[in-house]
Amino acid sequence: MSDHALPNLLLNDFSGDNLLKLPSNFYKTARSYLDKRSLKKIQKAYSVAFYAHLNQKRRDGSKYISHPEEVAMILLDLKMDTDSICSALLHDVLEDCDVTKNNLQNLFGPDVAEIVDGVSKLGKLDIKSGTEREVNNLQKMMLAMSKDVRVVLVKICDRLHNMRTIEHLPRFKQIQKSKETIELYGPLALRIGMQDIRSELEDLAFRCIHPLRASMLESAIKKSSGGRKKIVTKIRKELKRRLKSNGIEDVAVKGREKNIYSIYRKIKSKHKPFSEILDVYGFRILVDSVDDCYRSLGIIHNYFSPIENRFKDYIAIPKSNGYQALHTSLLALNAFPIEVQIQTRNMSSIASFGIAAHWQYKTKEENISSGLRATKWLTGLVDLQKKTNTPAEFAQSVKTDLSSDEVYLFSPKGDIYALRKGATPIDFAYEVHTDLGDTIIGCRVNRNDVPLNIELETGQTVEIISSKKDFELDPSWLNYVVTSKARSAIRTRLRKQKTSDARKAGKVLLETELKRGGKSLSEYRGTPLKRILDSIGVTSLNKLLTDLGLGKRTGSIIAERFYSGLKIREDIKEINPVLILDNKIESVTVRFAKCCMPVYGDDVVAHSDTERGIVIHHKRCKQVSQFLKKDSRYLPAIWGENKKEHQYKAKIDINTEDKVGVLSDLGSVFARSAINIGSVNTMTIDKKFAGFEIEIEVKDKEELQNIMQKVRSMKLTTSCKRNINEK
Repeated sequence: MSDHALPNLLLNDFSGDNLLKLPSNFYKTARSYLDKRSLKKIQKAYSVAFYAHLNQKRRDGSKYISHPEEVAMILLDLKMDTDSICSALLHDVLEDCDVTKNNLQNLFGPDVAEIVDGVSKLGKLDIKSGTEREVNNLQKMMLAMSKDVRVVLVKICDRLHNMRTIEHLPRFKQIQKSKETIELYGPLALRIGMQDIRSELEDLAFRCIHPLRASMLESAIKKSSGGRKKIVTKIRKELKRRLKSNGIEDVAVKGREKNIYSIYRKIKSKHKPFSEILDVYGFRILVDSVDDCYRSLGIIHNYFSPIENRFKDYIAIPKSNGYQALHTSLLALNAFPIEVQIQTRNMSSIASFGIAAHWQYKTKEENISSGLRATKWLTGLVDLQKKTNTPAEFAQSVKTDLSSDEVYLFSPKGDIYALRKGATPIDFAYEVHTDLGDTIIGCRVNRNDVPLNIELETGQTVEIISSKKDFELDPSWLNYVVTSKARSAIRTRLRKQKTSDARKAGKVLLETELKRGGKSLSEYRGTPLKRILDSIGVTSLNKLLTDLGLGKRTGSIIAERFYSGLKIREDIKEINPVLILDNKIESVTVRFAKCCMPVYGDDVVAHSDTERGIVIHHKRCKQVSQFLKKDSRYLPAIWGENKKEHQYKAKIDINTEDKVGVLSDLGSVFARSAINIGSVNTMTIDKKFAGFEIEIEVKDKEELQNIMQKVRSMKLTTSCKRNINEK
């Protein structure tokens, strides 16, 4: 049969004589757990894939069908469902073959069509590069996975077979694919709980990138295994004997082998020698029930010495990928440190096969809940994608989450939350709910007040204190958070905050310009306002005000459109200054420039800053003096009568004789005047004189002048002047 017959066969529903026999080993494995109807559907998928790839070959010269066949075989070994097997066989037919998504939907149903389409859309990934096309592909990949987790299962198995046959690729492609595997596919497999496949992926990639290092490690492991084998056997038998003699009859005790990449990673990250890492012996105890897990733990703790602070209960608090076990470390035979994992056999299956075990045991409630836990992260990707501003930001958030360890925390009501290691109370608040994160003002950990940047630890109870009033979010929060959910929510809030500040600043600018012509913004409403906005080319007044505040438009030109009789700036002799009242300009909160630190009573200028809204500068500050007559964003300003008590920061430079105790004497002068010192920088001018740059807080210009006069009157003082960043 020729490949040209494929479209006609698709129309004829691929039935009867058109179906090919499944390869014997493939058929035998599928028949072991699937019914006849499922086998028939898989046979149809195999036939479509065979004819679709009929004239295609792999790089090693073999028929292309061998690749989808092997990918499907990996999924069969995982005992996946029928649609997953069909999707694995068909996962490449949409790319280069004369097959459409509608064809697949008509032949195999919507699930298979969507899975194949999801896998096909992933494209090539180079997560190091960060170009727009590549991060877009990563975004598509993650969102496709979130819709149906079987997309990720097929994709990971596809990558596993590609890694098993990677020697046929050019060397630069081998390196590229191996790096992708270690940085993306390995962590992704771990995230959904597929530990065995993750280990194989990482080992294959490591051998490809560093063949010499891998060979040396394998040789060292082989040499050390001879002496270790006797010890492992002796400890394993002792553990089994103790458990059986205490009523745990159906128990299996296995030695645990570390994969070579995990050994290499520990050598590199912990800076420990190979011998020290291999000195710890690992064992896995498998029993039938959760009750037997805890009984086994008590028995082995009774006979062997537990190592302090090395016990973790992942049965009561499972990992987010569904993993469950009891972990403990002991000293066996009075000398040998051992690590022991205790699990039920179902838990062990989930640890090995991850979310695939959900299909193996989907009638059992224990495994359904584990499957749901494992998919929680994937389903959260849709929400994350909505909150991130660009594909690059989304991609970085995903990669950050993939490479994380976890801590397990409790809410005051006893709910359990798994967060990335290093998480702070801000991360916790956003994990509970975005609104809680946006309003957090404090935190109690185990009933004690703690700062918001403290690193949380497993087992702590975290209580968030929130505010009902709106407040300005501090951008420094981005330095305290580690979870992608918190980071994206904070960035979204800061973007809105920046837009809001810009809009307020733009309103001040426009109102000021209109007042010069005897008009007010409130006079423009309805149709006249719409006509003006249309002539300017904006859709709304808020958009116009935001553009003004961001410096994208000029206030005087816009005012000209609003007030046709308004003269240009050069024709106006007097400009009415804006009024600063209670540290606000017309209800817009202002900031005070750090470069010149103006205080109440100074001659000042208001600047509409792109990033910060309205910023007040000293009139003689070199940052603004040169722009006063050139840029409409710089407005003259005057102080009103402040009804509230405010403290303003000011900087003074003091030179004194360099003698013992001079700084203490200066501090006494400020203390007696009840002046708070914010910071002190000292410098040696020469052998006789020293300089001090001191930041203080005062209520107004008069108080500042008084304290400076007191400093000048000190015998050791040679000069005292204010630093306002002048030319």
